[in-house]
Amino acid sequence: MASCQQWFVHSAIAWKRPYGLVSNTPIMDIEPFTPADAARRARLEMPMLYAWLKPDEAVQAAIAEHRAKWVWRAQPKPSLPKPNRLHMTLCHISPQGDAAVEGIRQALGELRMEEGFDLLLDWSGVWPHNGIAVVRPQPNAALDRLQQAVVRQLAPWLSGRHDDWAPHITIARKASGATAPAMPPVRWPVREFLFVRSWLKTRPVWHEVLASYPLQSSGRNASL
Repeated sequence: MASCQQWFVHSAIAWKRPYGLVSNTPIMDIEPFTPADAARRARLEMPMLYAWLKPDEAVQAAIAEHRAKWVWRAQPKPSLPKPNRLHMTLCHISPQGDAAVEGIRQALGELRMEEGFDLLLDWSGVWPHNGIAVVRPQPNAALDRLQQAVVRQLAPWLSGRHDDWAPHITIARKASGATAPAMPPVRWPVREFLFVRSWLKTRPVWHEVLASYPLQSSGRNASL
């Protein structure tokens, strides 16, 4: 027996034929893809690029220990990244081809940065607008300068706004309704930042470190 609605896709056009419709004339449900739509879809299917800070193993373990004390709702089940995947995003970069990736790698290597600094992670909670659980540091001027310098350096490859950055580490998704105890302060020594390529459509998500950049005044690049 036919279902109430049957969907057909032909030449990037979705057609809807309700149950009992006698005419063979399809009803257009969405507009055809334009060349711009096709280009946008191709970009979305490319791996994403980021500048990251990655905590060391001791900080990862401290965050995981704190997260283990949270109380989660039974449904939906929260998604908890493994400790070795925890990170702080400094900048999200639009998907790029291989030539641009090499240009970004070189541009980041030209940054002349101050010495490393320490962050103090002392707050955790759930953002109500998206149900993401985060750990956040105390305000830190050196962190702000680093993030702003990275954004300026990568301006030719960026799109959208980058002035509303809120430093955080995501510790869970689908976390609405969770409750967290007070977070004991965790000191995080930041000594480098990373250039990362991420395949978000794979399961599990795959992150590839393309280069690391020590926070030194010489701005030397330690590519991997």
